[in-house]
Amino acid sequence: MMKRILGLAIIAAFFAACGNTAGDKSTADEGNVSEQVTFASVIENPEQYLGKEITLEGKVVHVCMHSGKKMYIVGENPDIRLFISAGEEVPKFPMELLGSEISVTGVFQKIEAGADMEKEHEMAEEGEACETEEAIAQQPVLADMMLNYKAHSVK
Repeated sequence: MMKRILGLAIIAAFFAACGNTAGDKSTADEGNVSEQVTFASVIENPEQYLGKEITLEGKVVHVCMHSGKKMYIVGENPDIRLFISAGEEVPKFPMELLGSEISVTGVFQKIEAGADMEKEHEMAEEGEACETEEAIAQQPVLADMMLNYKAHSVK
């Protein structure tokens, strides 16, 4: 009987905590309140979401084995992938995410060419290019976009 009560209390606490994140934002952070969007809406009008913190759902189709700092997700169309960058604050994406349906939150932005992109081009010239990165370069939309990771949850 105690186990049932304890289990129900944990579930109730979980649901209570899930809905209270919006009220915890400070006024300085109000511009970055996450907006739940569909993968399809990001594909249709990516410019609408530039610079905004968004949350979207997708399937993880690649987690970088070299750095662990990159992953790609897809929506309903498996040919259109979105690059998720871990940034400095996340050590690595867990390899166990591969194949998982996730909800991911981050700031949607254009990919900035820099040292990481030069390194990717060098690897491509040496024959070490990732097939997912090659596929993303050929897709008609989101090829130059990324989500700067903040958080995720597995569905």
